[in-house]
Amino acid sequence: MAGKATPKKQNNRANPITKKGKGGKPVKEKDPKDSHLYTDDNPETTLQGTGFKDATTANSTISLVSKRSLLYQWQTINTMYNRAKHHPKKTKDMEAAMAVFEKWLKETYPQQKADLRVFKPLQKKTVELFLPDLQKAKGVDTRFAELYVTLEPRKKLANVLVDDSKPGELDWDRTRVEALTALVPDKDNEVEESKLWEKDGMPSNYHLSLIAWAWSPLTEYKLLKGAKKG
Repeated sequence: MAGKATPKKQNNRANPITKKGKGGKPVKEKDPKDSHLYTDDNPETTLQGTGFKDATTANSTISLVSKRSLLYQWQTINTMYNRAKHHPKKTKDMEAAMAVFEKWLKETYPQQKADLRVFKPLQKKTVELFLPDLQKAKGVDTRFAELYVTLEPRKKLANVLVDDSKPGELDWDRTRVEALTALVPDKDNEVEESKLWEKDGMPSNYHLSLIAWAWSPLTEYKLLKGAKKG
């Protein structure tokens, strides 16, 4: 007499149980390609030509982003590295690309970051208070300040191009740092107090030039108090 058939156990790996949502309806599993690793949040200003198919493409990608801020370079190269790493059909050429990216991430990036001048930005509301003064001052470039005060929350300057039609060129993060580096030669960001104020106690043109790039050697409290805006 034939024995009773034993029902096969559900294999959760090969045939996972469908998740149920409200009303018992199946919940659609998220495609990993829907993650930010595979999507483009700013397609209109995206730099074309980056990739991870082989070492040549990886080196080309690093070259393509070289004019952008260090943060943007890291964002792009780290993304390409992880796209290659998690690709479902990874090839030897992709692994070669990963090696190129990994070397940049572990060697080039830390060195460049250590050499990068840091200018902690003033709050938007502080720059906005000075905007009328900046616009009246002679020889003060106000383009950045005017953009900065209207920048969306959490929007990084590294992701804002100076010219939207040229994604391979400068972004506002790098432009700001380069401008302030030229204005403040001292690598410790030291500025003589006498250069910051006019005799009437108002910020000097030089000081306004710094504020126009959202920076001052003073704390915001001292800046606002000194300029009688606090």
